[in-house]
Amino acid sequence: METPIAVAIGAAGGAAVSAVVSGIYNLLTKRAEYANDYYKLVLTKRLAAYEQLEKLIVALKTTVLDTDNRPYHWLFAQDNELKDAYVILMGINAQAMWLSEDAYQKARELNLRIFRIRKEEEESAIEFGKKNYPDIATLREELEKVISKDMGNLHKVKRFLRQKAKRKAAGFVAMSAGSDGLQEVKKRGR
Repeated sequence: METPIAVAIGAAGGAAVSAVVSGIYNLLTKRAEYANDYYKLVLTKRLAAYEQLEKLIVALKTTVLDTDNRPYHWLFAQDNELKDAYVILMGINAQAMWLSEDAYQKARELNLRIFRIRKEEEESAIEFGKKNYPDIATLREELEKVISKDMGNLHKVKRFLRQKAKRKAAGFVAMSAGSDGLQEVKKRGR
């Protein structure tokens, strides 16, 4: 026959074990919630960055046909020359760390090409758009393919963060404004 003391000790021991198990469970649950909240934040930032790319793609998908029957992208038809293009590109650059490396490189390539517009003072944005229509259309299509691929993996936050951590820093990249427009300066051997 059990004594009341043995019953009390058993109940106290059971309550202590239950409290420890409950505490560990709550701690693990809070850690998981914290990680999930962080991943949601990263995903939100990534979506915002890709929305900036989407704005650029929309502006480059619409084609205008000039009176000489030469096509150019709507982005180059604005009265403010390239202000709209630069605003979109600055938005992309501001959120570049949330893009995949491939998406960033394609957007950067387009940025460098658009920056070349001012190599000749008399060349208008429309004339630049006409000259570069096929190349920019190809870049836009390549960017769309990269984005489509990225959308399938956007939810894989851990993988994205690991890739960003492994990425070698580009460091300072010297640029030169020559006759062909803006280009990276190649490092010279010593």
